[in-house]
Amino acid sequence: MAPLQAPLSSMVFYLLLLILIHRPTLVTADGRGLLGLGKWLYKPFCAHACRAVIKDSTVLCEPRFAPVHDNHLHRASSISFPVVSLHSASSNLRHSHGGPHAIQECLLTDSAFLRTLALCIAKRCPRDGVTIPVIEEYWYGHIATGTIGNWEVHPLMSYQEALRNAQDDVERVGEGSVPYVRKGKSLNATSFIRKEDWVLEYNARRHLERSERDHGRNAISIAITSVFLPVLLSVLRLLPRRPLWYSRLAASLEQPLVGRRHRTPIADLAIMPTRGQALYIAYLIAAQVFFCTFPLVYVHPNSLVPTRKQHFFLVIGDRTGVIAVANLLGLLVFSSRNNILLWITNWRHSTFLLIHRWIGYFLILEVSIHSLLLFLLHLDEHAIESRQPPWIWGVVGSLAFLLLFPTSILPIRKRVYELFLVFHQVFAALALVATFLHIYHLYRYAWGYEIWVYVGGGVWFLDRMFRFVRIASNGRRRAIVSAVDEDAEYLRLEIQGVATEGHVYLYFPMLSWKFWENHPYSVLSSFVSVGESRGGGNNDKAEKVSVSTHSLEPPRTNPRTTLLVKTMDGFTRTLAGRVRASPSHRITLGVLVESNYHSNLATRNLSRCSSLLCIAGGVGITACLPLIRTFGGVHSRLVWGVRSGALVRELESELGTLRTRGVELETSVGKRVNVRDTVREEMEREGDTGDLGVVVCGPNSMADEVRAAVAEFGTKGGRGVVLVDEGFSW
Repeated sequence: MAPLQAPLSSMVFYLLLLILIHRPTLVTADGRGLLGLGKWLYKPFCAHACRAVIKDSTVLCEPRFAPVHDNHLHRASSISFPVVSLHSASSNLRHSHGGPHAIQECLLTDSAFLRTLALCIAKRCPRDGVTIPVIEEYWYGHIATGTIGNWEVHPLMSYQEALRNAQDDVERVGEGSVPYVRKGKSLNATSFIRKEDWVLEYNARRHLERSERDHGRNAISIAITSVFLPVLLSVLRLLPRRPLWYSRLAASLEQPLVGRRHRTPIADLAIMPTRGQALYIAYLIAAQVFFCTFPLVYVHPNSLVPTRKQHFFLVIGDRTGVIAVANLLGLLVFSSRNNILLWITNWRHSTFLLIHRWIGYFLILEVSIHSLLLFLLHLDEHAIESRQPPWIWGVVGSLAFLLLFPTSILPIRKRVYELFLVFHQVFAALALVATFLHIYHLYRYAWGYEIWVYVGGGVWFLDRMFRFVRIASNGRRRAIVSAVDEDAEYLRLEIQGVATEGHVYLYFPMLSWKFWENHPYSVLSSFVSVGESRGGGNNDKAEKVSVSTHSLEPPRTNPRTTLLVKTMDGFTRTLAGRVRASPSHRITLGVLVESNYHSNLATRNLSRCSSLLCIAGGVGITACLPLIRTFGGVHSRLVWGVRSGALVRELESELGTLRTRGVELETSVGKRVNVRDTVREEMEREGDTGDLGVVVCGPNSMADEVRAAVAEFGTKGGRGVVLVDEGFSW
């Protein structure tokens, strides 16, 4: 999956934010935070089990209040994700407790209920070492409402008073004459609770508490390690001086996992990850499988699930839902443009997008497993459950996530990129809203599952906010678009009044009705002289290729960004058509500039190199120009393969400036560059023992050839090598 785009996604998200922050009421649950980290379900187990046995009993009272919904055994499940399931427990535990008589006022005032409960607690809780203060806290907060506490209403008598009265009743009639509770039947006198009935409820609650704790902790582990493991893996780059073994290891990890193609799609369906990327993906696979599956603990007998098969369906179904919603953090972090992890790790943005897609695959798979297992558990109740809001929003969320997969595969992204962006952002927002509503209708705000939606939504919101700030800081600008050659195969864009660097996203709201579209372009921006007209270009491997370059700063300067764009399908074809239709082959358009970004912060590693080799193809030349200009080593070499002589003429002034600075230049017009020999020559250059920086920016096939050459010579040469692939792809 690809990153969601602004500004349309921003408007959708603002609506989402209003929904998420609307919290008219707060439900008081035990603890704070998430289940497994700050919240708990049953404290103490023994008391909750006692209440569970008698909660459906008919009591003698005429209530004035409305029935209370108890969230049963925390609906006997922990799933907080949009799925085709309302609950995850057996039918006897799924529904809100209490029939027409088990209502709040009755439970708080009925003497038989309170005395029976007190007797059970006094008999069963000492074995767990439960203290009187803990029992009293439970007594005042949970008698009427069960799992979720409510300390605003209090029972008719205290625990100690109820126990004394119950003991008096037992002493008065004799222990042998005290009746036993029959679940679901009338409770009109102080009664005993059979051990076998209590054990069923006790085991169920103890098992569920442990399962929920494991779900929560596993979810936190997945979220934290997925996001911060790249930081740990990047520590070695902070070494003050890289040893040769590290350079060879890095060169080896930069190679494709299988074959020799990384940038070139395999069968036009997928990108082969590098060995380093594959190691991280392998960790993600292992972690997702492990944390979705283990630990598995079965407790028998229990009132929750009667069979081992149903138990495993319940636990894995619940856990995949929790893990899936926790994956929202990594999913949205790695899709963000404004990502501090890019600066910390030095990883390429394209690597982050690859991780984003893989986490998305796991999330969709987990939603599917969650939906299927819980659907099978509640197949008998489908006719009733399917009409409930949690079920409905679960279905909506599940389908929204599922539809993101087929519409996000590489062929779709390449052929209908603009349509893909719109569909992706709308359905991702729909899935996030449905997730929240699914959780809300199940638990309100009781158990903290909504926190994952807040965290994921917060990441999305911050990214969009920073995008807006970047656009606003540049203001509305005018772009002068002209043809470089007669066929308008290459376009020149000049944006006055703004200086940029790295790469930028451009919005042309007046070019078509799709005003939200934005397209990335790698750029170099500096101050250029008033009246200066020469420029250069860079490379965007997403759907178009673009560049920006500026001449050296003269005495009088104005900020200006110049880009060279190669005409391809989609947006650039529309732009080229407008230019060709103009008699002067020159048009002016309003533009919004979102800057500045750096797609590959690994270029900072070039400062450690003594020599630099840049290999460029086509308009990829200008990704290399700023690096060569700022390189402080002893030797620089630029090898440029280009089909059109018009590009060479367009950049003649920049190339001339580099020649005067002693840069070795080789230009090949209409001929293929011998990449392997070029890399070998630089690796074997006599008199230079420092690290060699190799930068490639060009067609996919050229980048793959350079990568293979670096692997061949860099892993066995006598000097270190730093590979920087300036490709930018979605």
